[in-house]
Amino acid sequence: MKMKKDYAALGLALVLAACGGAQTPAPPTDSTLSQDMDTGRDAVGLDRLAVAEQQYRAAGQRAVARDDVTAIGDAGYNLATVQLDENKPQDALATITSTRAALALRGQAADDTGLDLVQAGALHRLGREAEAAKQAALAAGAQDPDIAEKGQFIRGLIADESGDDATLASVAAYFETLTGKLPDSWSADAKEMAARNLLATGGSAQTAWQDALQAATIRQTQVHYRDMARALGVAARAATRAGNAQAAAQLYARASQSARQAGDTTAADQWAKLAGTASVADPFAAPAATPTSSKRRP
Repeated sequence: MKMKKDYAALGLALVLAACGGAQTPAPPTDSTLSQDMDTGRDAVGLDRLAVAEQQYRAAGQRAVARDDVTAIGDAGYNLATVQLDENKPQDALATITSTRAALALRGQAADDTGLDLVQAGALHRLGREAEAAKQAALAAGAQDPDIAEKGQFIRGLIADESGDDATLASVAAYFETLTGKLPDSWSADAKEMAARNLLATGGSAQTAWQDALQAATIRQTQVHYRDMARALGVAARAATRAGNAQAAAQLYARASQSARQAGDTTAADQWAKLAGTASVADPFAAPAATPTSSKRRP
């Protein structure tokens, strides 16, 4: 999920008038707040999510001390996003609720579509699909094109898993309207949604298979492994529909192993069952502890 741009302080600190007609210096920024946000961003890039959570929490606390509504919103969004990536959807929802309250206290009554987006993802993770669909629709109507795109994608995921073929078709049609040079993440989303729609409508299973694999390849290069595993799961569904049980089992096993390492144990368990005999042991798992034998005294 795309982070909001990093916070840049926009303080209006009073300064002494300069002598001799010199220009007034720029107002100082809060370097501690900026550093917390930068460190959080760098930690996300290194997949150090626990560190990122700590840094965004510190940034939010500093933003509250500063009484800065923009910084509070950005820190809250980033913190909730990281918590969702850590597979802590309940924590993400709590952060969103408290962030909205803090924004309202400072006069920001308008809805925040970024928070709507993260809330939709958290509710979807918890299986609260009706609520998730509502928030995803709000995010899909955002002015920010990145938020709108991801809102549409979550709408499509919910629709596919809920059997809502009409909504899934409308989301697939939305992605077909995106032309020109697209960001890689958008291209991956478009490929996965096209594959899901083909499978839902009885279209070409081979095409759906290839589309899903292309989505997985793009996400591998972007280091988006949870999303990559999900695309592999879609490819496995397509292989099953195409009548290639062996390929489907292998794809499910790959998706399961990747998801488990990415922390998505629920999906990993589901795909492992579907993989059946193709499920293989993790070669990098820590060896089981060998019990020490106790010797009796003679």
